[in-house]
Amino acid sequence: MGKTVLFGGLFHETHTFLKQPTTVADFEAMAVHIGQAVIDHNLGNASPSDGFLTTALKRGWTIVPTIQMAAMPGGKVEDAAVELFRQNFFPVLEARLDELDGIFLVLHGAMVSASSDDPEGDLLRDVRAVLEARRVDIPLVGVLDLHANVSQTMIDSASALVAYRENPHKDARDTAVRAAQLFGRLMDDPTIAQVHRPTRYVLPPTGVGSADDPMKAVLGAARAIEARDPQILNINVMAGYSYADVPDCGFSLSAATTGDPGRAAAYLDELVGVLEANIAKGYPQDRPLEEVLALVDALPPGKGPVLLIEPADNIGGGTPGDATDLLGPLLATGRRGIVAAIADPEAVEQCRRAGVGAEVSLVIGGKTDEHHGAPLPFAGRVVSLSDGHFELELKTSHLASMLGSEADMGPCAVVESEQAIVLLSSRKMPPMDLGQLHSQGIRPEDAAYVVIKAAVSHRDAYNPIARASFNVDSAGLCTSNLRRLPYRKLAGKIVGLP
Repeated sequence: MGKTVLFGGLFHETHTFLKQPTTVADFEAMAVHIGQAVIDHNLGNASPSDGFLTTALKRGWTIVPTIQMAAMPGGKVEDAAVELFRQNFFPVLEARLDELDGIFLVLHGAMVSASSDDPEGDLLRDVRAVLEARRVDIPLVGVLDLHANVSQTMIDSASALVAYRENPHKDARDTAVRAAQLFGRLMDDPTIAQVHRPTRYVLPPTGVGSADDPMKAVLGAARAIEARDPQILNINVMAGYSYADVPDCGFSLSAATTGDPGRAAAYLDELVGVLEANIAKGYPQDRPLEEVLALVDALPPGKGPVLLIEPADNIGGGTPGDATDLLGPLLATGRRGIVAAIADPEAVEQCRRAGVGAEVSLVIGGKTDEHHGAPLPFAGRVVSLSDGHFELELKTSHLASMLGSEADMGPCAVVESEQAIVLLSSRKMPPMDLGQLHSQGIRPEDAAYVVIKAAVSHRDAYNPIARASFNVDSAGLCTSNLRRLPYRKLAGKIVGLP
């Protein structure tokens, strides 16, 4: 007999130091799908939701869709958005509970709302409470981003949580498939225990790429444990999301086992040892622009652009994408062949009024807050105008983990001067896929310098075309130097090397 499963999704990575809240409108701009639309809009779009839905349909499961919501990383989520999810999830759960064989959720794990430091833990706890009140014993499984800040409430409430293993997140869809396979097993035999191991370490995004230590070493050790002990069904190595000022912020580990939880806990202690042996590599130092440019000038001749990585305005980490603290000084050096992108709807509108081919004098960026530089004068010719839609060229890119295979930057303008080509967008868009620039007629392959507002997530797209890559220190709330941030809730946590 086929299984009947309840499905929903709530996805947001919350930067608590940003003043601008994430609203219902922000979710609507990216994804708010209800009922059958959850399936229609996600099936085949290369997202984690697609991974689950495709697997479920192949196995002949009946899917009961509720609501799927996602928004670009940003400030605290307004309570109305969380309530919108709950209003469309719990009534369906209550009405269909007696026919369900399981519940599957696609979450992020680092969401913070106006009234809760752990809204995803609250959600899982409340789902568990409904099951217990109705005396229904079915598995509750969730997919998490590798950057989740995992709480004990999340672990205690879910049957199993399964996280991405790659950063950039090229395995996001595959993780949902893997989680769905585990979910299928649990619907037949729910015997499983989870063990959680938080740590003291809060690492910046630049320190948690899966190709680099400490993540590489810990992930490798985790896979070795899974290989030698068949009772360990899954180990999550959670990098954490360092820009959420919540008690559960930071690097954590968890394991799902059919065996002795004590043995699983010992494995996690072993992995903490691997982390601590490599912890210094988790706190990289970004270099001042002047120092980086000296290194660039010393490079041997080669093909491809130099990537100037601007982690402090890491759009995938929540910042506004309009920082000028790198672009301004770079232009001031007189260098040419620069490609950059700035989120600035006002400048886009000015270009639209002027028209393609017009010469414009703009003031771009630095308009969201006081943390990301000042508005920057920029004069040039309007090369193109567009609606900002593009299709991902790399369907396994980090961007697909967030929004699937189609992206929308809102109305865009491309402006070119003697020094630079600048893509101006109405909505911020993380630089995780070359389709973002190619769709606007920009070839980063031919640039001398490409300014990248990211930490790690750009690598799969941009590293193959790059001559070299350097992280540049600049102003911004996604700084790699976590000691610059005014944390209040990280008692006992370590945010940098002594």
